[in-house]
Amino acid sequence: MYQFVKKIDKSFDKVNKFLGVSIQRPHPSQKTIRIGSIIGTVLGIIVLIFGLIGGFKWSAIGGILIVLSNLANLLSPKK
Repeated sequence: MYQFVKKIDKSFDKVNKFLGVSIQRPHPSQKTIRIGSIIGTVLGIIVLIFGLIGGFKWSAIGGILIVLSNLANLLSPKK
């Protein structure tokens, strides 16, 4: 995954240089990523509950996917 991100960064640098702009990409810390995943998980649970209570099947499915995605990020091994 890290190599993919480096390739994307190089591509952005080339485009920035070609257009003559200087755009700085964020480099979040592990703590910031973890906080974002926790917030995403909580919001996913809220969407899931809203979908289950309101009978909105697609909201429930979306909530499940959001929760699983963020939990996978939270539970993944850290470097």
